[in-house]
Amino acid sequence: MSRGSSHDHGFNAEIQTLGRIRHRHIVRLLGFCSNHETNLLVYEYMPNGSLGEMLHGKKGGHLHWDTRYKIAVESAKGLCYLHHDCSPLIVHRDVKSNNILLDSGFEAHVADFGLAKFLQDSGTSECMSAIAGSYGYIAPEYAYTLKVDEKSDVYSRCSSLRTCHRRKPVGEFGDGVVDIVQWVRKMTDGIKEGVLKVLDPRLPTVPLHEVMHVFYVAMLCVEEQAVERPTMREVVQILTELPKPPGGKVGDSAAATSPPPTTSLESPTSPPPPDLLSI
Repeated sequence: MSRGSSHDHGFNAEIQTLGRIRHRHIVRLLGFCSNHETNLLVYEYMPNGSLGEMLHGKKGGHLHWDTRYKIAVESAKGLCYLHHDCSPLIVHRDVKSNNILLDSGFEAHVADFGLAKFLQDSGTSECMSAIAGSYGYIAPEYAYTLKVDEKSDVYSRCSSLRTCHRRKPVGEFGDGVVDIVQWVRKMTDGIKEGVLKVLDPRLPTVPLHEVMHVFYVAMLCVEEQAVERPTMREVVQILTELPKPPGGKVGDSAAATSPPPTTSLESPTSPPPPDLLSI
């Protein structure tokens, strides 16, 4: 296989990355074929396509909240493995919903490693020669400085944010807002209690405390300053430590299409929700 061919398009990077790692939530590379005309990669088959296709396609209504939450946790575990357990560490650089593939049981698998980079010196930021990734998912510091590290992937992981609704990452959101992070901040004022304003209307009922928790984690991941974002290991930990529902009643839910509360989500006599910042 000749290196640097005109039709490489990340082919070598994909093989070098996936050829040395194995994880339950990372797509498995089975083989490859290359000649002077084309490159072929053979992966394990994912019959339910990508999360992006599910959210924007006709099947999106079948993605109930428990499935969406499971996908958010599993994709986070895949990235956590890349950032913390690989040697050398790996930055994906193109984390988006179209690169999260779903098997027959809707289990998530991180895919498409054509832009992936190995980080040397225990994850020190590296300067790239050009911006790579998908518009709407690129971390601010990467766009400004061309420096990439694992916190760039954390920002791109606003796919967690998108498990709450069906909007695409970029588009015309009105009033000059062009990306999903700006739109969500404007609609919710950045507080978890405002999540009902951006919730996917195809979700009939949801456990409100879980939705607020996932939204809270997603907003941490898209902090402007990289140092303020959690690591993927912390994301997995926070996501999996769901707070108890208000009043301790399991199964409390709220209609996704109901108007958002104007004040507190709990009655004055209910115990306050746990302080998520202390988790």
